[in-house]
Amino acid sequence: MSESIEEVLARDGYYVRTTVGVSMRPMLRNRRDRVIIRPVGEERLKRWDLPLYRRPDGKCVLHRIIDVKDGYYVIRGDNTYAKERVPDEWVIGVMSEFYRGKRHVTATQKSYRFYAAAWQTLYPLRYPFHLCRVLAAKVKHKLFG
Repeated sequence: MSESIEEVLARDGYYVRTTVGVSMRPMLRNRRDRVIIRPVGEERLKRWDLPLYRRPDGKCVLHRIIDVKDGYYVIRGDNTYAKERVPDEWVIGVMSEFYRGKRHVTATQKSYRFYAAAWQTLYPLRYPFHLCRVLAAKVKHKLFG
């Protein structure tokens, strides 16, 4: 039986994994990029951090913090449109760095923090575009099957 992420973090102090899924596009590409997860320290995480958290159904998710509240975080994937309320106790680690192909990016780099802030600032513009795409797909399906 394989070790859990929590066990690897406790033993090694980090966890490396190739990303799976499209919810963090365009920053992280499905099955192409690798993330390094570190244990969460004593301090609360900050806006724009990427916590790795385990939902009650057992699924692990890596999404961006868009707001910090007392006892929980408001989180959303870069390529998703629904917010999620994530209690502190669900968080098992935080992304400290990632590899996009051969390019190495740390979560403390100014360019990374700028990207995170800009991408979330553009959300009000991205969301109506997303709704239009969904509506167009429904109309296309109704008309052409």
